[in-house]
Amino acid sequence: MHFSGIIDRWALYDLHRKRSKDKHFSATFIADIDDREEFYSANIADVSIDLNESKKSYRVGTFSYESLIQSGNLVNDTLKGEVFLNENDIDQPNVIFVHGWRMDSYDRIKKIFHNRIMNDLGWNMYYYSLPYHFEREPENSLYSGELMISANIDRTIESTRQAIVDLRALIHWIKANKKGSVIIVGVSLGGWITNLIATLESQIDVVVSIFYANRLSYSIWNTIPGKFIREELEQNGVTYEDLIKYWNITDPSQALPKVNKDNILLISAKHDQYIDLKDADYLWESWGKPTRYVYNCGHSGIVLCRKKLANDTLSFIRNKIKR
Repeated sequence: MHFSGIIDRWALYDLHRKRSKDKHFSATFIADIDDREEFYSANIADVSIDLNESKKSYRVGTFSYESLIQSGNLVNDTLKGEVFLNENDIDQPNVIFVHGWRMDSYDRIKKIFHNRIMNDLGWNMYYYSLPYHFEREPENSLYSGELMISANIDRTIESTRQAIVDLRALIHWIKANKKGSVIIVGVSLGGWITNLIATLESQIDVVVSIFYANRLSYSIWNTIPGKFIREELEQNGVTYEDLIKYWNITDPSQALPKVNKDNILLISAKHDQYIDLKDADYLWESWGKPTRYVYNCGHSGIVLCRKKLANDTLSFIRNKIKR
């Protein structure tokens, strides 16, 4: 096995030292959902911006709004993220970062992009929090993101819907209140969300998806991160074919992107132990092979290939928005 794959395996061992103690299985929502447009439809968010600090040429603070999809959990249904706005914001590009599963801070993403953008480019930055992560994690959750992706088939679907609808609502707010381009950069699970929203939202100017998942059912059934969720599903009689059917509405490769294909960058890792490269290939081929880089590393490349990730991503974006 490649050295990067070994690092991934070690990280996954450490990851699974903290795993769900409670059983999550539920499958009450069995009906097919055919209308993707209706299921993920969104209005503009009522975004509140609280800027309480100045840093270099930026005003720094938080953005928040009530989720457009109510889960019934008050903590999860209030969305809050970090925002960095250029003080000279006339038509600066707006970059939304979408983090990965089980991340408990934005640090991994910030270490790749944040200083480069702040020091050299001056773009506005928004750090978006996914359902049941960070401040949205309920008290009964053992770790950040435990309740977003689990053997609870229904809640996983609704969490995905909540993530997409709320992200679209933020995009609509930015488009209504800012003049610059909207760019989405997703990492790992955030890459999957980024890919899914690209098939639904035409107001995105550039999409970058890094070490992304494609079919959630495939990842749960065929990769190490999903093994305990798969185990619980199998204990309750759910087959792989069942799961594909139930989670079909969350599959980015079931639709073509509404974003210009030339403005999409996909980045994968050849030795990734979190994401099966075959499934990443499947999305790339389904979308007509947009620009793609395959790094000679594992998922650990998020940490080990920061400079390359930043260079490739920011060069691609600058070329597309001519900034």
